[in-house]
Amino acid sequence: MEREYRPLSDEFQVTAADHAVRRARDRIVAVAAGWGVPLTQEALGDLRLCTSEVVTNALEHAGGECLVTVRWTGRQLLVEVADRSRRAPLVLAPGTELSSGRGLALVQALADSWTWERNDHGKVVRFSFATAPVPVPAQAPGQRCAPLAARSV
Repeated sequence: MEREYRPLSDEFQVTAADHAVRRARDRIVAVAAGWGVPLTQEALGDLRLCTSEVVTNALEHAGGECLVTVRWTGRQLLVEVADRSRRAPLVLAPGTELSSGRGLALVQALADSWTWERNDHGKVVRFSFATAPVPVPAQAPGQRCAPLAARSV
């Protein structure tokens, strides 16, 4: 009989404050490393950048707080950032003369996929990084993983 694997997940609230974005991206990278997600150093750098861009957008444009969820399915690392704004995220062209606003273009270029959708509370922006299939250890229903210390990959 084949063993059933459940995705691992970690969820946390981010409120606009000094170093909030850095803490969010550090937590996601530490959790991924703790789960043994097989991402290269380059992919971890891309994960950091994508997290920074999406969390920053949520904090700046949607009321100063967001809910971040990271999931490891054994095939992909999925990051979701939920906020209270129902406004569609805007992907600006890299060649514009603006000093900011190109974050989602970076996410589009670096992540394996990204999407967004409105919900009853606002919207959710998602991006993912795919890996080769890896067994995910079982997690008890309703159990949330605590953040783990980062380790080198």
